[in-house]
Amino acid sequence: MVPKSDQLLIVVSILEGRHFPKRSRHMIVVEAKFDGEQLATDPVDHTAQPEFATELAWELDRKALHQHRLQRTPIKLQCFAVDSLSSAKESVGYIILDLRSVQEKKTAPKWYPLLSSKYTKLKPEIQLSTALESDTKPQTEGFKAKEAPPRDGRITPPLSGLDPKNLIAVLNEEEGYHQIGPAEYCSDIFILSVTIAFATQLEQLIPSTMKLPEERPEFFFYYTLLGNDVTNEPFTDLLNPNFEPERASVKIRSSTEVLRAYLNAQSNLQIHLCCGDQSLGSTEVSLSGLLKKSSPEIEQHPVSVEGAFTLVPPNRVKQRLPPMPLELAPTVGVSVTLRKELSSSE
Repeated sequence: MVPKSDQLLIVVSILEGRHFPKRSRHMIVVEAKFDGEQLATDPVDHTAQPEFATELAWELDRKALHQHRLQRTPIKLQCFAVDSLSSAKESVGYIILDLRSVQEKKTAPKWYPLLSSKYTKLKPEIQLSTALESDTKPQTEGFKAKEAPPRDGRITPPLSGLDPKNLIAVLNEEEGYHQIGPAEYCSDIFILSVTIAFATQLEQLIPSTMKLPEERPEFFFYYTLLGNDVTNEPFTDLLNPNFEPERASVKIRSSTEVLRAYLNAQSNLQIHLCCGDQSLGSTEVSLSGLLKKSSPEIEQHPVSVEGAFTLVPPNRVKQRLPPMPLELAPTVGVSVTLRKELSSSE
């Protein structure tokens, strides 16, 4: 007799909906939560019969499963309508699944009504099926949520073999994009943009001992974007830096998961205020927050990191200068935006 696998997957198949109102400028997302771990479907059109066709899975061992059944830990599916223009998200109802009803054989799909539904007259329902499956890959990390690979449709290779530290951006000059990750992962196009919008209190970066060029010195911001050196239009007045907001963009071919791993492994974006070949001060902008784990945001609208970032002179650490009051600190306004381009099939 073959012993039962100790590692299991709780698989919830979210198939389709019915009796939903048609809302042309909205998308529908289902977020599923079990024991604090949240997964989500891709956003789909808010039609009368939305097609989710998604499997979500949580990984755990038999001992943890037994404990969760004793505690009657629920699986909660929350349904949201997302406004594609404003990105506003509103709950339209939820479903509670009893873990004790999830068996080691796949159950026939069943229609579940949305509880506390926003659409009271229509009484919308979602078709679900559940199963406990053996996880063939042994895990030593204990309970960990993950998305199960789709059984049907587009198959994406697992990311387990990729080391984020080895991911590099390779320029494809002919096509005009940077590829991040092996070709089999790179099914999506993204646009990464950096905008230098404004600057204040820059004179604070010039100590009285610093010598500037005799003629009208020119100042500019400099940074590197995927290996490309970028500078903005020079300006001459530090007291009133007057320049048009300038945006630099690069096209990236990758996938959401691979790009997230790449951004998390990268050092921060460094932006320098320069005069000639001299850096007068710099700041760092972290890009790791652009793509949050298990968040469907990038599928719905561009994601961004923006704010006024304090410029620090290169000698501040050496001189052990006291921190400057925020209102006097030299700052640069930066916006970093990432958007995913819709494929022709979408």
